[in-house]
Amino acid sequence: MTGRIFNIQDSGELVEMVESGFVSEDDFQTLVEKYPDLLAGDQIRSDDPRHWLLIRREMGVADLPSGYDRWSLDHLFIDQDSVPTLVEIKRSTDTRLRREVVGQILDYAANAVVHWSLEQIQVEYQAQCERDDVDPDERLGVFLGADGDVSGFWQQVKTNLQAGRLRLMIVADVIPMELRRIVEFLNEQMDPAEVLAVEIKHYVGQGIKTLVPRVIGQTAEAESRKGASGSAGRRRPRTEQELQEIADAKQVGEVYSLLVSQMRALFDSMTTTRSNVAFNGKIAPFKSGAVLAALSPVDSSVDKGLSYGVYVDRCADFFRVTRDEIIQAIPNFERVEETGDWAGDIYRGHVRTASDFDALISLMRQAKTQA
Repeated sequence: MTGRIFNIQDSGELVEMVESGFVSEDDFQTLVEKYPDLLAGDQIRSDDPRHWLLIRREMGVADLPSGYDRWSLDHLFIDQDSVPTLVEIKRSTDTRLRREVVGQILDYAANAVVHWSLEQIQVEYQAQCERDDVDPDERLGVFLGADGDVSGFWQQVKTNLQAGRLRLMIVADVIPMELRRIVEFLNEQMDPAEVLAVEIKHYVGQGIKTLVPRVIGQTAEAESRKGASGSAGRRRPRTEQELQEIADAKQVGEVYSLLVSQMRALFDSMTTTRSNVAFNGKIAPFKSGAVLAALSPVDSSVDKGLSYGVYVDRCADFFRVTRDEIIQAIPNFERVEETGDWAGDIYRGHVRTASDFDALISLMRQAKTQA
């Protein structure tokens, strides 16, 4: 039976709206791309509604290392806790909606955790922003809010991907009973991954369209099994004391403590994430500040020492020195992450003593004094 809802206009007129299918799958995908709130993040977690950052529509998925993309995922979103969310859309008229779509999205997830890299995701995000004619940093800054940690956000994306902490979402205008039970079963069994379906009913009448989403798959059994991991999934930032304890355990506590005390005064602010302490500064085009450098106790080791990262271009801009001056002062860097103009290069390495950072800190202090 075709469903109906009724809309009462400001004039008092009652408008009958009749359930209608989407004209095409492309129309359906475009709606979700343009209005990601249709994924009903408030139903997924009522105490902390999910918000969605679009990484790419039609995200390629390879099935071999360094191979060509075999599949194309309809949408890749990431929520505010850095959880990659794979979205596959089907209309009720598509016969693959019954069972085949389950195998399809599981294929995508199984290969994504193996073949997607953080760098690929960042490049795809930048390209999507270029297609949308928006600045990638500004979009991410709005998404994370004034206190957001961009570097920590991306690092957590990488961690979640490696751990298989994904959200798989099958979206359709009608979720058949057979598919509903499969989704509920998978969501009860899979951890840390989450499997959900979103049914988006489409009603039309007298030139008005109404969309009504409903999340399916969150059974009491699934909620019970994932209760503990669900709380951890929110990934609250560690405190300074907790990071210090991790540094102590990695036998880099002394150098970490000394560098934090020296660097704190050189930047506009200092924030923490699950893995690091970040030093931030206000530079264009970042309205709320950007991460300029970070110390990571979590990525440190007894053998190598304290892990660090320095955004070369951002630091040069913030301290008004040349890029080469920053690079020459960076100690013992082991690799360079070329993230593109929108983020700048990141130099990463390890140090064993606070004195290893003397040249860089001296350069920053002198620059601030002359500013």
